[in-house]
Amino acid sequence: MLLAVVFLLYQSHTIYAEEPSFDSANVSISVDHHDGGKIGKRHLRELQNALNEEGCHVVSGKEHTADAQLLFDSRPVSLVRKLRPDYQLIARAKTLDGSLSVRGAILVHAATGINDLTLLKGEWISFVSKDSWTGYRLPLKLLNRAGVNENTNHFYFVGNHVGSVSALLHKDVHVAVMAEPLARRWAEQNALSIVAVTDEVDTGGWWMHRRAAEAITQQCSQALGRLDRRRHNALPAWIDGFAVP
Repeated sequence: MLLAVVFLLYQSHTIYAEEPSFDSANVSISVDHHDGGKIGKRHLRELQNALNEEGCHVVSGKEHTADAQLLFDSRPVSLVRKLRPDYQLIARAKTLDGSLSVRGAILVHAATGINDLTLLKGEWISFVSKDSWTGYRLPLKLLNRAGVNENTNHFYFVGNHVGSVSALLHKDVHVAVMAEPLARRWAEQNALSIVAVTDEVDTGGWWMHRRAAEAITQQCSQALGRLDRRRHNALPAWIDGFAVP
């Protein structure tokens, strides 16, 4: 009996610890870096300051915590909506072109003349991370169909989109994978060529726990819609801003 009571107390404590705490004025925040964005307290603090100035009072920022009230999730919103039923979408990422969908792209130096993915066998390829949709998952499908995989090629994961193209420009790799809006901008300015683009996928976005007060949810949604791009370096570089309901 005593063991059963101890177990129930432990279980109750664990469940409670995983529940977001709801403050009347402040919101806990979490940022997912699976699709890139600058990692570090300084960048997260700048994002927090920008939101605070716009009326969304966020506190206790951490790189990534699953129990925060306000979450940035880089995965497609259609997927996250199923995986996070306790959260509601309050702001959706817009690309540099203002789109609510995004594609991945595969880049090489234009001077190589490569225009076929099958010609990339054996080359070093830079990716964002294995959890990035535009920087790995979608492009990998195209590469696999062309016979390019981890057995035929050297895969190099750099953690963000800018790092992926930088590896190509510095000739650390021969191929770079990243979000297509960024790829087009880098290609135009650096004599690079896009070999292929993927199918499009929903952009990610910001999610607020449904237990948060409606007034706070609205304040944070509006704040995200006004967020200056220069102040969200903690987020993926292909994001220009956020569309709010």
